[in-house]
Amino acid sequence: MFNKIKIGLLNHRNIIRIVKYILISVVLLWVSWFFDYRSPQLKKALPKILLLSPEVTSSFLSNLSGTFLTVTTFTFTTILTVLGKYSDSFSPRIVQDFIDKPNVLSLVGIYIGGFFYTVLALFMVQNIDLEVPLVGGTLAVFYAIAAMISFILFVRRVLADIKLTSVVDNIYDKAYRLIQEEAKRRKASERFESEDCQDTIKIYANKTGFFYDIDSQGLLSQLKEVKGELVIDKKIGQYLSKGVYIAELRTFEKLDLAGEEKEDFLSKLASFLLVNDSKNDHQDYHHEITNLVEIALKALSPGINDPNSAIEAIQKLSLLLGQLFSTENFYVVLNESDQLKIIYNGYSVQEELTASFAQIIHYGKADPLVAKAILESLYMVYMISAESVKGHVKAYVDAVYKICRQAMATDLDKRPLDAIYQDFSQHRDEHSNEEAIREED
Repeated sequence: MFNKIKIGLLNHRNIIRIVKYILISVVLLWVSWFFDYRSPQLKKALPKILLLSPEVTSSFLSNLSGTFLTVTTFTFTTILTVLGKYSDSFSPRIVQDFIDKPNVLSLVGIYIGGFFYTVLALFMVQNIDLEVPLVGGTLAVFYAIAAMISFILFVRRVLADIKLTSVVDNIYDKAYRLIQEEAKRRKASERFESEDCQDTIKIYANKTGFFYDIDSQGLLSQLKEVKGELVIDKKIGQYLSKGVYIAELRTFEKLDLAGEEKEDFLSKLASFLLVNDSKNDHQDYHHEITNLVEIALKALSPGINDPNSAIEAIQKLSLLLGQLFSTENFYVVLNESDQLKIIYNGYSVQEELTASFAQIIHYGKADPLVAKAILESLYMVYMISAESVKGHVKAYVDAVYKICRQAMATDLDKRPLDAIYQDFSQHRDEHSNEEAIREED
């Protein structure tokens, strides 16, 4: 139940962000009612400068309500314009990234909440003695100041994030943090010593959708009496169909389960392997890598024709993959007890390289500068990678070099690729300080 609530909140986070500020306006309305109606004697303790006459309050609230309504429409139109720019120039997937940023939809919530406050506060002002100073107008003044500060921050956000460099840097920074966390967990992960597996039970998805997250604590509690490993083979972000294999429970002792008891047991385990209608765009580094790939592909399209932006995205990809490959392990122990480990198997080197570069190679191999950037980026991935990974990266570089070289139209275009590949073949282990290159920035 808790997991369903958590996913529901994440799925509706944009509406919740708006509703939050509407609730703040309701609280302010209650404060205004409390001081102006319920306990007016408390206003004597407040400085007179903070109190406004009913006439001034009524006039200010009337003007402010119209202003809030107008600016709300303007703000929403501006957001839609920026979203269209994102979709046309970058990628439709990145639209959600802009919406989730601070000072975007929260500004709409502030103005909607302000409209409700000012309109409803007018009803209270009508029935108050004209000589009694009010708090309601004062609260509206401070609310208007806060709204203007929020609008300034919104304009600053729009001006900053409309540039492709800012978009790429924001995606890279988010992906870098997630990959650093992933690399640290991989380095700290250690599996059980080899033991004879007495029983193997497959676990199947109980819902159709995207593999969203893993409740490792819930799995550990459910399996507290089991000795073994729960190995999750499906990847976060993959689309699953109900009844498809998702994980495997390998026990070192035979489990005495059969019939309905076994089905109920497996159903409970599957409920902790969370499936959702949308991808996890908060904790899955693969989502951010996909965004960079799509920016590169969009820039390489004939309609945009911006290879330099594609090269910038490719360079960021190489740094991310290099950090990801800087560990020996490609699995993570999500949680563990003395006798049980919850293990998540990540993508292999080949899968990561293919997902990141396959489409870029397909659409950019004939462009001399893009092909050169691809080879240089893979060279960088090799230099940052752990020793156990370098062989896989080298094999991929060899294959990519052949593909790109064959796509070149002239010998003049082939020479830079030959120079990079020759240097890679002869000096690839001499051009980097492995400890320094893997340090966090």
